[in-house]
Amino acid sequence: MTSLLMMLAAAGTSTEATFWMPEGASTVAPDVDGLFDFINLICYIFFALVVAALIWFAIRYRQRKGQHTFEGGPTHNMALEITWTAIPTVIVVVMFILGLQTFLDLRTSPGNAYDINVTAQKWSWTFQHPEFAVTEAAELTVPANRPVRLLMGSQDVLHSLFVPAFRVKQDVVPGRYTSLWFEATQPGTYQLYCTEYCGKDHSLMLATVHVLEWDEFQAKMGKLAREYEEIPESQLPSYALTRLYNRCASCHTLDGSSSTGPSFKGLWERTAEGTTVFTDGSTLADLQKPGGVYDIPENYIRASLVNPQAHIVQGYTGAMPSFQGQLKERQIDALVLMIKHLDKLVDDQGNILENPDLGSETPQEGAADDNG
Repeated sequence: MTSLLMMLAAAGTSTEATFWMPEGASTVAPDVDGLFDFINLICYIFFALVVAALIWFAIRYRQRKGQHTFEGGPTHNMALEITWTAIPTVIVVVMFILGLQTFLDLRTSPGNAYDINVTAQKWSWTFQHPEFAVTEAAELTVPANRPVRLLMGSQDVLHSLFVPAFRVKQDVVPGRYTSLWFEATQPGTYQLYCTEYCGKDHSLMLATVHVLEWDEFQAKMGKLAREYEEIPESQLPSYALTRLYNRCASCHTLDGSSSTGPSFKGLWERTAEGTTVFTDGSTLADLQKPGGVYDIPENYIRASLVNPQAHIVQGYTGAMPSFQGQLKERQIDALVLMIKHLDKLVDDQGNILENPDLGSETPQEGAADDNG
């Protein structure tokens, strides 16, 4: 069976883009595409046979002029009945065996697989690399020509991770772990989707997969592990906007337009003035009075990241998950500074400025830590 499947894969274009499939870029792509082509071929053959028989019977047994009755009728033909029962049965059994073997291969990851922890939440993906202590959001970097195992969990509802180029797909279920594995064969950039409807912004729950050669992969992981530590304080707002905001983009806009969560545009001003109204009718100003929970505006922004359900803004459903443990303290500082200086980082339409000028408001070393 394996040789048949590999022969079909080699004879076709299972790892190249076709009408049915995108480019295949993993070790399992030939098997999956070979099986798909085999089943399709069977369907084409039987479709042609059925249509040909239909046309022949329609012509052969059509009612002719002046004919009102037919002689004879249905007869029993044991050989014919055995044939049309046995042949489809054999074909279905072959499909099942080939499909089961491919399924088992997809479910059993090699022992030397590189592990990545995946967290799905409305509406973003977070990828943690335990080996390098690196966390990525909306981007997944993996090594080429090495098995990669994804251990996945959901913080809210049912999601499903799908990378078409790798021919792998697996549901991500709240309250339990699921996993899948692949071995990318071609360095490049590929698209990752959520393929289980998970709410309003399901279609925006995307991520980009970057496949790098091992040396490049190690270098990038090392850079990401130190990235937020080595960035000067004055560059933290831009770092947050270009590297961290992708976790927020599906719910929070930069141009003031309505979305799942409040827009970041004007958020700092609303926070500093205490005009934000919560679902219980209280205002942020009530919590900012002397001795209140949020004695300075930065503390409210920080609390909204690590405990967003504490105070839900009026008009919104409180869909935001907690980023406690997913963001380092310096990254939280960077996001606070980004929101504080957003008007200097983007234009009125929410487009990111290439060379933002923070002017005299450039944060000084240690300022964010004092506020965090």
